[in-house]
Amino acid sequence: MVRQKTAFILRCLAVSGLLAASHSAAQAQSASVQVPIREVDLSDGTRRYVVTIEIDGHRIDAGLDTGSVGLRVLPGVVDTAATMTVGPVQRYSYGAGTFLEGPVVRTAVSVGGLQNGGRWQIIRAIGCSAARPDCPAAHVDPRKFGIQGNGLAGEGFRAILGVGLANADLPNPFQEIGAHRWIIELPRPGETSGGRLILNPSDEQVAGFTPLLLADPQRSRANDAVRACLEHDGGKPICAPTLIDSGAPGIELVNHRADAGWTEGVSARLTFEQHADTALGIRFSVGRRAQASRFDAVADPRVDGVRIRSGLLTYFAYDVLYDPDYGTIAVKPRPAYLNGVAAVGGDHSN
Repeated sequence: MVRQKTAFILRCLAVSGLLAASHSAAQAQSASVQVPIREVDLSDGTRRYVVTIEIDGHRIDAGLDTGSVGLRVLPGVVDTAATMTVGPVQRYSYGAGTFLEGPVVRTAVSVGGLQNGGRWQIIRAIGCSAARPDCPAAHVDPRKFGIQGNGLAGEGFRAILGVGLANADLPNPFQEIGAHRWIIELPRPGETSGGRLILNPSDEQVAGFTPLLLADPQRSRANDAVRACLEHDGGKPICAPTLIDSGAPGIELVNHRADAGWTEGVSARLTFEQHADTALGIRFSVGRRAQASRFDAVADPRVDGVRIRSGLLTYFAYDVLYDPDYGTIAVKPRPAYLNGVAAVGGDHSN
């Protein structure tokens, strides 16, 4: 056990060193860029997060989604005459069952002044997957459909900025415009300060982040899942690949029957799998809006085995660093906030 623990610590130190020193040359050419992240609440109370971007000079609010990959845009945002088709028609499906279909095009794309030619999908068709025919898109006229709008007419956004690290036919838009790594700090309930996105953060800005263990460390992994366990007080831990997803407002336990202990108000914990005395995690109470901790157990035939969708919990407790060059996701504890979740474990136990 001592040998395994020592090996793990050495791996963490090695990865931390890479996070701090791997991009010196790139940073010299690409200065750090900071962009506001705003919270937008739908009429049903769902939290969404927005970043303002430019596509071919047109400013647009795009839903920030770390659970998907690719910039995808509804018709009417950009003059189609200005686009250049560079890829075939794609169909991309989301966890809720909605699919977006259309060709891949290329124009200038800018986020916070970081600009380059970027590939994105211009959406021509919207629908529901066979596995979830009652998806949000089935409940709204396509002319009033908004991405991340939960099927509410006239709500949601004209574009979605999918910035996860998973493999996809459409590339990550941040990488397309020259970002080698980025930090996401979401705004939190009750706080007056907004959130921020930092593209190409400096070595000083990435100091103090702890890498998480990935469920599949290979570059060919199908998603960004990390290794984590979910449990309520008095219950047994459920360990499964766990998604950190800014586009999922609650917690879902997928393909696993939840016991009767998952009741509103019960104290619970999400723990990232490491050694017990160094593990990081999040303490929360089930069903609290200030904690984005609504809990559901769902069946999803599209998913092999058990999975945990942790939603916003991690972002409320930590800043999250993404480094696609090294396939790394890392976290840094945030200060406590009123009635909120708390980062626990490591050197930050509560």
